[in-house]
Amino acid sequence: MQEDLSKKFKKEFGADPIFEIIVPSRVNLIGEHSDYYDNFVLPMAIDNVGMISLIRPRDDDKIVMHTMNLGELEEPRIELSTQDNRSKLQWVQYVQGAIAMYAEEYTRKALKGFDILINSSIPIGGGLSSSSALTMTSLTALGLANGFTNGDKKLELEVAVKLINEKGNQGEAAKLLDKLCMMGCWAEYWYGTRGGAMDHFAITVSKAGNATLLDNRSFKYEYTPIPNELAIIICNTSVRHNQLYSGFGDRKKSAMSGFAKIHRHHSELINIRDIDIEMLERYADELVEDEYKKMKHPITEKQRVFKFVDAIKNNQFEKLGQTINEAFLSLRDDYDVSCEELNIMQEAAVTSPGCYGARITGGGFGGCIVAFVDRKEKESFAAAVKKKYDDNPEIKNAGVKADIWEAHSGDGLQIKIL
Repeated sequence: MQEDLSKKFKKEFGADPIFEIIVPSRVNLIGEHSDYYDNFVLPMAIDNVGMISLIRPRDDDKIVMHTMNLGELEEPRIELSTQDNRSKLQWVQYVQGAIAMYAEEYTRKALKGFDILINSSIPIGGGLSSSSALTMTSLTALGLANGFTNGDKKLELEVAVKLINEKGNQGEAAKLLDKLCMMGCWAEYWYGTRGGAMDHFAITVSKAGNATLLDNRSFKYEYTPIPNELAIIICNTSVRHNQLYSGFGDRKKSAMSGFAKIHRHHSELINIRDIDIEMLERYADELVEDEYKKMKHPITEKQRVFKFVDAIKNNQFEKLGQTINEAFLSLRDDYDVSCEELNIMQEAAVTSPGCYGARITGGGFGGCIVAFVDRKEKESFAAAVKKKYDDNPEIKNAGVKADIWEAHSGDGLQIKIL
């Protein structure tokens, strides 16, 4: 595969690539719509679905991109400058967000560009972090062309690549990875979304065989081993969402409106993370229903994250499944980010062989369900879910079909020098 991509790169750009950037997709096991309230999350990088890019740094400010499966137009080749104004193409704006954040970090008006060939197997709009993968790919390419910083100093290229590849949750590696991930989050703010930094950490710092328990206030993280007996299955509804127009921001606005009311009584509070269910109930009469429900989800989700971590550490799969199903109901009924296709898919999953529990993963409004399944039953489970979903009359009318596959835990961002 890499040899074919190298030939394609040389054909497109007239020279061999110098670096390969591998960015996985991610699935959040639990802690959805929680990171931007400073809460805890438990994502996992997926090594069998991701974005592979070949790049060659340039000496000028041009970025020439050949995308094999990302473009909104038939023409896959896009040329821009690191100084260009905002593009009309949404996916190009993720690249430009990365440029803006890198330029701010280095206080430069212009950055050197690069030639890049992008090949992605991440379903766009599926809730598996396709946009953040493009953002982190772009930041890494800019680093390879302009140098990396850990926030305090510029690093030698070989040192930076080694630190990124080896990972770690302390020391120089953590400082560099933290800086990259936060620039990724800010780049997507520039684009227009208002999520947190979970996706960027998940696809950057993860280690194979583990999920990453991330504190979204301190951005400290620890690794949680995933039992071999557990299969993590992605069930894609094949319905795309667009967070920029999906009403995502309205949910956060309602939650923070409720938070402001409680904050008047407790000035020590920093974010919704600091409120427990008892405090929410104490001030429930001061909140409108939507404020109450939008706050209730992240408050109860924080409890579910630690309940889930305890269950997975102790191989308590029934408890794990119960927690996951509760998370789905909270996302559907309180945070209101489901849709009919997701509801149908979740019902198909939890009524199929070997399933402990299933819930929405990603932003919602379409996309994917993540299911936790007895590994011995995974083939029977996948076949049953697909049949139930595809045969549902509403799904037939929508003209979509399920895409079911197992997610394999992998490492985060990797850089290869070719």
